[in-house]
Amino acid sequence: EDRNTARLGWLGSISDRAATLAGCDAGITRVDLDQHGVPTAVSATKRLFTGAVRKAIIVRDQCCIKCGAPASWADCHHIIHHADGGPTILDNGCLLCRSCHTAVHHQGWEVIMGHDRHPWLIPPATIDPRRRPQPAHNRRTMRLDDPHVMGTAA
Repeated sequence: EDRNTARLGWLGSISDRAATLAGCDAGITRVDLDQHGVPTAVSATKRLFTGAVRKAIIVRDQCCIKCGAPASWADCHHIIHHADGGPTILDNGCLLCRSCHTAVHHQGWEVIMGHDRHPWLIPPATIDPRRRPQPAHNRRTMRLDDPHVMGTAA
């Protein structure tokens, strides 16, 4: 078995996609092994948005960015997944309730960080064939043609 394969206790090897999805809601620790299977290094696990960073995301987003569910019902989502090297910082996090978090991971929704340092949602082509970015729920009065929104001001 390849030593670079992700594994879950009591389950064994899992696909890269499964590891990415699991990593969004769980801590991941990298353990490097030598040729004899002996650990040579263990990574620090810091992937959950806690303390001041979570509070800052709550102040900015106020609620689930997709549906408006209360912040207390929401998880902080890594816009660039932690497993892909996304940092656990304000500009890489947003609030998503469990249902909307599932939609982002499994139904083709994407989240991007706008030039305004607020998260924007990109719907799947089945909902909007042009995939036009939508502002976060607490900013739905924003217009895409507003030159200050997406950093196109002169």
